[in-house]
Amino acid sequence: MDIGYWISGVGYWVLGNNYLRSIPNAQNPKPNTQNPIPNTHFMEHLLPRQIGHAAIILSFVSSLLATVAYFTATQKRKNAPISEQWTRLARAAFGVHTLSVLTIVGSIFYVMVSKEFEYFYAHSHVDKELPFKYIFAAFWEGQEGSFLLWMFWHVFLGVFIGLRYHGKNIGTDADSKFSWELPVLATLSSVQVFLSSMIMGVHVGFGEHLYKLGSNPILLLRETMDAPIFAQADYIEKIANTARGLNPLLQNYWMTIHPPVLFLGFASVTIPFCFAIAGLWTKQYTTWLKPAMPFALFSATILGSGILMGGAWAYEALSFNGYWAWDPVENMSLVPWLVMVAGIHTHLITRTTGHSLRTTFIFYLLSFLLVLYSTFLTRSGILGDTSAHAFTEMGLEWQLIIFQLFFLGAAIWLYAKNRKAIPTNEKDESIASKEFWMLIGALVLLLSVIFISFTTSIPVYNKLSGFLGKQFGFTSPHFTAPLEPVKHYNTTQLWIGVFMGLLSGGAQFLRFKENNFANHQAKFLKHIGIVIAGAAMITALSSKFLEMTSWQHYLLMFAGIFTLLANGEYLLVFMRKNLKAAGSAFSHLGFGILIVGIMFSGLNKRWISTNRFAMEGLIGFTPEQFNKNILLMRGLPMFMSGYEVVYKSDSVNGNRRDFTLNFVKRDSAQKTILDSFSTHPYMLYDKKTGKIASTNPDTRHTLTYDIFTHIAALPPSEQDPELARKEEDSLHYEKYDMKTGETFTPNKLTKKTPPFSITIDSITEHPKTIKYQAEKTDIALGVYMTLRRVVTDSLTEKNKLDKSKLQNPKSKIEQIMPIVLVRENNAYQLPATANDLGVRVKIEPEIFQRMMASIGKNGGQELTFTEGQEQQFGDSKITFSSIDTKPDVGNFNLQPNDLTFGVNLTITSPKGIFLAKPIYVIRGTQPIPISDEVRDLGLNFIISKVKPETRQFMIKVSERDLKSVTFPIAIAEDAPRTDYIVLEATVNPGINLVWVGCILMLFGLGTAMMYRLKR
Repeated sequence: MDIGYWISGVGYWVLGNNYLRSIPNAQNPKPNTQNPIPNTHFMEHLLPRQIGHAAIILSFVSSLLATVAYFTATQKRKNAPISEQWTRLARAAFGVHTLSVLTIVGSIFYVMVSKEFEYFYAHSHVDKELPFKYIFAAFWEGQEGSFLLWMFWHVFLGVFIGLRYHGKNIGTDADSKFSWELPVLATLSSVQVFLSSMIMGVHVGFGEHLYKLGSNPILLLRETMDAPIFAQADYIEKIANTARGLNPLLQNYWMTIHPPVLFLGFASVTIPFCFAIAGLWTKQYTTWLKPAMPFALFSATILGSGILMGGAWAYEALSFNGYWAWDPVENMSLVPWLVMVAGIHTHLITRTTGHSLRTTFIFYLLSFLLVLYSTFLTRSGILGDTSAHAFTEMGLEWQLIIFQLFFLGAAIWLYAKNRKAIPTNEKDESIASKEFWMLIGALVLLLSVIFISFTTSIPVYNKLSGFLGKQFGFTSPHFTAPLEPVKHYNTTQLWIGVFMGLLSGGAQFLRFKENNFANHQAKFLKHIGIVIAGAAMITALSSKFLEMTSWQHYLLMFAGIFTLLANGEYLLVFMRKNLKAAGSAFSHLGFGILIVGIMFSGLNKRWISTNRFAMEGLIGFTPEQFNKNILLMRGLPMFMSGYEVVYKSDSVNGNRRDFTLNFVKRDSAQKTILDSFSTHPYMLYDKKTGKIASTNPDTRHTLTYDIFTHIAALPPSEQDPELARKEEDSLHYEKYDMKTGETFTPNKLTKKTPPFSITIDSITEHPKTIKYQAEKTDIALGVYMTLRRVVTDSLTEKNKLDKSKLQNPKSKIEQIMPIVLVRENNAYQLPATANDLGVRVKIEPEIFQRMMASIGKNGGQELTFTEGQEQQFGDSKITFSSIDTKPDVGNFNLQPNDLTFGVNLTITSPKGIFLAKPIYVIRGTQPIPISDEVRDLGLNFIISKVKPETRQFMIKVSERDLKSVTFPIAIAEDAPRTDYIVLEATVNPGINLVWVGCILMLFGLGTAMMYRLKR
């Protein structure tokens, strides 16, 4: 037992050594220059950091101890008393590890939910506005969170295995008096050791050879970077607005449920691997198959569900108009699943006939090794240039390589050592047997994995060859990725689909251990002949509905229909009385439906957002864009491919901009409405840069087809503040002064713009537009204006316009609302554009001074108050509510010896109830009143005098005289339009067949799992 205490001592040494390394000293030539851990910042909450860091170290040490203890218990399994002692220690260590992982997860969730921005992980993945429903997505957005999610599922699976096999020996003979718990959890615990190291963030080594092991997710922000701001005790308040927040693409409910399901799938792949390792290790070459089968089926079901959810998320939230893009990250989640499915098939062969046991070992070992390889590809940064979904490099590359090499070496060594001892069925499979063609199918899946992995790994080959070339001084070869990866993958995988369709259909009518095929040949040929004839007929018929352009398409369609019909008949004829055992038939039936769905949704997808005649000369579309995109003006109907579509409106909520598009489909006579619906695609803007962060589609779903809508482009000024600024700088503005209610015609018209008049109708101090989202401290003003195109002969020769050139000889009316605001002592102008006139108007910030100057022009009225007293002013009742001894003076620059107080006034008027808080500052003997204004009422309040002996306050109430205010406006002509969108819309027929096929495949796997568990 001494080794357990030794491991614990190592853990405490690592914890203490890492703490000391965070403090610069003369003995550490490569010190961490971050601030030392002791708290000098009174606003920091350090308890989560202390608990989380201790739990991280404890999780590593306890997993290491559990590995050693379970390993020793397995090695000493023939010595029951010693093995039992080590088993108790192992269970305790794994229990501590489980609690440690849960504590780490809880600590990080706490700082994220509480928005503790002094923590690096919270600052990197959440912000003040992030809704709680996206906290989970933010947790596993980062690499550390996804590692923790993986570990989280491992400990639950480990606890389940420990409880299920607790005290249950696998047999009664001397060699089998042990529980599967020991070798399986020894392997699982060793995996946890590596995963725990990925989140440790400790430094190992000395001097110049100091290396960081893992990335700690519970560090403070000031421990990860040096910045002068961390010298300030209240730095947290200042960095809160700089939090990065969650990637807009991940702000989707699929991202809350897809990653945990996918990682449960990855974690569950480990369990068949552990059983395979245990079988080789304990030389129980066949007994491990029975307990491993339910876990293999569970893994294939859950991992497949995670992949399916990823496809659904891509189809619903991404703009590429599909569910699978052959992205490297997608590929490397698919290949472990394909290998696991192949392993299940050879597992069934082994269980039934004794054949393919070695192959089953290889498939289960390989599936986990491919998960590790997938982890390396997605987290090492090596796919940064080829995948939009990969993580950035975090310095974990060599750790991930060692992780892979350790288990690759262990698997190869154990398999090579035991290969000859693994029992095999010396009798060759009959070519007419079910097991022969199941093995062929498994090998076809392996071939698919090889094709996918080879192309996906091209960046790895290039980096490896570059590294070797540099080390050994030769020119390294460089591999080029396919220019059209989707076409490349589709071409190779089409043949995989054909072979798997034919095999999964034809093999259902064959029998295991077939040694007398002649007696069943007629029956087999009858069933297979009926299916072939039916598939050929349906394929020929489908050619009238499918745009199949090559013979390969016909072959794939035939293969899909063949397996669909074959498995459908098998269910009806052979399995109708025992559907619980028909999991494989359901899965193969789903595969056939999937192929048919892929054919329909892929070949028959057509763009309906096209009207070349209407678009010709309107904007600079490329030939390809003419066939896929259409420009829509707000409020104007556009006809496209049988639909009338109207860009109805758009609205903004936070950083999200939703568009409403109305579709109407009529009959050929354009009289009867056949269909009408609305879609709501939207865009997310980056909160910090103001640029478009993502464009998200919306889809109208029907039983037989989907209509996919996506905003392909906006006016340049709506896409990027920098483009809007450049556009603004290119315009020439002329300045004018106007009063409310006044109408005038600008006197500097050009020939390009018809003459127009402009009227200021009213103002609002609570403006709401697409471009403006109010903040609490804003002082904003919106001016409602009406612009009219004027048709008159009383123009000067300079401004006269040929009426025949007017598009509409009648007056054209447009209403706009330019906005000007003050935010954090900075003035901003938000111009408004009258698009049909090509006129843009903005309000100059000088309006605020003019409006302030208008206050009191009518003299105002001085009212005397005592606390609780009411006074009448016009149609408003003013109540002196209370005295505020600690008023908020805002941006007023207080001096150390200033005395301040304020009064709280409640104003009740027909427009509502409002509050005003004028403030009085006494600096020495000089009073400094700070007024307050109720902008909705146009009333200003200022404390003019105070009588301390009678506790009376004289408050001057002034009313703004808007009629005397002249509004400084600036007008520019030839302004680009801002009221259009570019729409991309497609009809995707048969897409539901894809989802139904996938769900049926997974249902079959799940049914088989439940059947095996019950047996």
